[in-house]
Amino acid sequence: MLSLLRMKEKIKRASEIVTKIKKLLCSENFIKANKVSEKDFTRERKMPFIPLIVFMLNLVKQTLQKELTHFIELISKKDKNITKSAYSQSRMKLRHEAFIELNNLLVEEFYTDNLIETWKGFRLLAVDGVKLQLPSSPSILQEFGGSNNGSSMIVPQAQGSTCFDILNEIIINSEISHCDISEYPLALKHLCKTKENDLLIYDRGYDGIWFMFYHLYCKRNFVIRMAKNSISQVQEFFSSSEESKIIEIINLHQDSKNQLKKYNLNFKPFKIRLVKVILDNGEIEVLATSLLDGERYPTSIFKDLYKKRWGIETSYDHLKNNLQIENFTGLSPLSVKQDFFANLFINNLQTIIARDAQEEINKETKTRKLDYKVNRNLSLGFMKDKIVEILMENDDKYIEELKLLFKIEPVPIRDGRNFPRVDHGPRKKYHMNKKKAV
Repeated sequence: MLSLLRMKEKIKRASEIVTKIKKLLCSENFIKANKVSEKDFTRERKMPFIPLIVFMLNLVKQTLQKELTHFIELISKKDKNITKSAYSQSRMKLRHEAFIELNNLLVEEFYTDNLIETWKGFRLLAVDGVKLQLPSSPSILQEFGGSNNGSSMIVPQAQGSTCFDILNEIIINSEISHCDISEYPLALKHLCKTKENDLLIYDRGYDGIWFMFYHLYCKRNFVIRMAKNSISQVQEFFSSSEESKIIEIINLHQDSKNQLKKYNLNFKPFKIRLVKVILDNGEIEVLATSLLDGERYPTSIFKDLYKKRWGIETSYDHLKNNLQIENFTGLSPLSVKQDFFANLFINNLQTIIARDAQEEINKETKTRKLDYKVNRNLSLGFMKDKIVEILMENDDKYIEELKLLFKIEPVPIRDGRNFPRVDHGPRKKYHMNKKKAV
């Protein structure tokens, strides 16, 4: 959260960013680039190009026909409807890249001439993958693969991955691919969207030495949690009494060399720093980092730094449980990609509007003992239908109305809480205190 002092500085408002998004959405170049065929969307239909995109962004989570009927009532004064079949035909004419382009513009605008939160001058980015369960259809299974989960039935799955700005809660980039793909190539795609003043934080699944070399080659800094069965120098550091140590990697295993060859890179010796972190439960973890300067980055700061990575876990929780990112609306690979990237755009749109509302919450709660933040689940529910007004009407009042709704029932921030795992028996599917707002 931005401090009260920094809130007095220049912050780009959500309305400024949304204005740019609407301009792109209506541009001829955008429409032309995101049609499957030049002939698509040339005839007058019940679901033209722009309304089609807006409908897909309007948190479609209920029965599709009900959602379609409700949407047509919102945007048209005429008494007409659209069938699921007609909608399905229309969406097959829309490239999923449309939602990627909208999100790229939102991200670009957010980081241009705007005050953002940083850590020692770095933008803190966490990268992690996630398995997504997909609808069952032959075409989806063929493109994304699946898992039998110990049974004879194969369940379609995809491998997702995101690069998440922990402090500003913006998804920088996202990828979806075949379920059997390694997380490394997806992480390298994220790397293309990063900058030199970024610090990337990874969990144990990304501790390949070649992967670190690739970051240094790209002039990117990193903090990576190491596995205990890593290279001998890391294993020795685990069992030593040292808290911090700079080591030099002078050679690579053949597998790692082969990885670099895929990207036409030749290995050169390089240095990394190993830092020991003792968790609250007494467990010892080792982090590998490119931050070699022990005076500027003392060992004591790394425990708190790595804990910040938890932000991507809460982001995935929001995507899966509130945004219901696995609640897909079609049975084709294209519909899966459309829904996936549409949800990620909505996540970022929610963030920039919440940022505006947070400024006012900070002022209104400054005398309270605890800090408060926007309720992510509740505010998401308020976005339903308001998205239609925001994107289809030329009036900033709809964003202001939504911002006021975002301020309802903020939640207190309680730092440092620790919840031990307790076996409560069979898990309930629906909890009384976790009702979804969408």
